[in-house]
Amino acid sequence: MKNFLLSMMAFVAAMSFNACTESAAEQQQLSQNETSSKAFTELGKTVPVGIEDENGTLKVSFMVTAQFYTITPTKDNEKYISLIREAVQNETPIQVFIKPNTHEIAKVEKGSEEDVRYFKSVFTKENKEVASKLTTVLPNVATLNSMFNLIKNQACGTTTASSPCITFRYPVDGCYARAHKMRQILINNGYDCEKQFVYGNLKASTGTCCVAWSYHVAILVSYKNASGVTEKRIIDPSLFPSGPVTDTAWRNACINTTCGSASVSSYANTAGNVYYRSPSASYLYDNNLVNTNCVLTKFSSLSGCSPSPAPSVASCGF
Repeated sequence: MKNFLLSMMAFVAAMSFNACTESAAEQQQLSQNETSSKAFTELGKTVPVGIEDENGTLKVSFMVTAQFYTITPTKDNEKYISLIREAVQNETPIQVFIKPNTHEIAKVEKGSEEDVRYFKSVFTKENKEVASKLTTVLPNVATLNSMFNLIKNQACGTTTASSPCITFRYPVDGCYARAHKMRQILINNGYDCEKQFVYGNLKASTGTCCVAWSYHVAILVSYKNASGVTEKRIIDPSLFPSGPVTDTAWRNACINTTCGSASVSSYANTAGNVYYRSPSASYLYDNNLVNTNCVLTKFSSLSGCSPSPAPSVASCGF
């Protein structure tokens, strides 16, 4: 009996030792994961909307942001790539971390059930277009040019710009916020517009540097020409500071091959109240301009093609 009790005490002691050892190992692993995450830049919780191979590197596009992010298909990244592909297919959120000052994805975590419910509630297939009581066709080209100048004069760095100013001089990201703010200026003057979204492997030149986008968006304004015929023009001072242009000219400027290989995969017109449209036609709205104003404020002091990637706007919502 004595020997049996001694054996049991030894067994319990060994189990306790092993449990403590396993617990310490788990704590150490959690600590390492936490330290690892802190070494990365948090892109935030977001929905990936595309993933494609380019010369052995996977380019990932995300909801709202126009920038591409990349991940190399290695064994270490297999789990992360699988999570991205699953999230693209289901339009569900993931938590993304990138290597500091790069577009390279370093780590991916699956979104929680609460995250999924939230994003499903804001990222929708429902087109919430409402009948506008505003004038949707400007009366003449003079009014079109007047609205263009009014919008251009709200650019950051101009003396007439109100707060938040429009970040035309920082084309790296934020086109969605610029377009929404431009529409608001039209609304304030009694007019409304559409928007045009163009998707693909986009490259554009500012004249001094090049930027790469997964999509671009600007307002599409209808007006009556001298013959009384309704035409449409894009207003986008980030690419065309001299005046409104045709949508064909605008899309061509988004595939400037002097900046590298570029192509358009698709484009679509939407109602003006659409804040973001995914390539698969899911929508986001920002009717109170909370995200719009937050993004413009964060980018207001920036110009040119750097920093790239753009500063995180995860704190702005979505």
